[in-house]
Amino acid sequence: MSDSLAGTVIDSLEFARSGAFLQRSIGFDAMPRLADLLVSTDGSLELRVDGRRDAQGKSWLLLNIEGAPELRCQRCLGGVRHDVRIKSRLQLVGPGEEWPDEDLADDSADAIEAERELAVLSLVEEEVLLALPIAPRHEHCEAPSASAAGNGSSPFAALAALKKV
Repeated sequence: MSDSLAGTVIDSLEFARSGAFLQRSIGFDAMPRLADLLVSTDGSLELRVDGRRDAQGKSWLLLNIEGAPELRCQRCLGGVRHDVRIKSRLQLVGPGEEWPDEDLADDSADAIEAERELAVLSLVEEEVLLALPIAPRHEHCEAPSASAAGNGSSPFAALAALKKV
């Protein structure tokens, strides 16, 4: 199955209880906060969401997200491909349930509030944003110089000239 997640909502607890799954291809252009960080919105992420319920009665969403967005290099401002391979285990905490502090100490899972109308696209976008580097860079590149940018001189040189007047 390959289509958009726009508008897709699930009852998260029912999704987990029934052992449902969802598999989609999501275009980068469908995620506006992610798209703001990209050089190009061409391409997509492959997503699979599985609902599970364990022997202790806990409900889980398992997310597998893969793709290769082209981020903007913070050094040269060119595109830098970043492979994304996310495997998240999200424990669903229903109304009135206690938040699982001790279960999450090993950092292998996170807890989220169970929702009757969980927007899957927003959840996926949030997981991807959390997995991206804060300052993406090529391993070896140089910052653009003023002459390469076509300006001839620094904009601060013009300010310095005004200050002398």
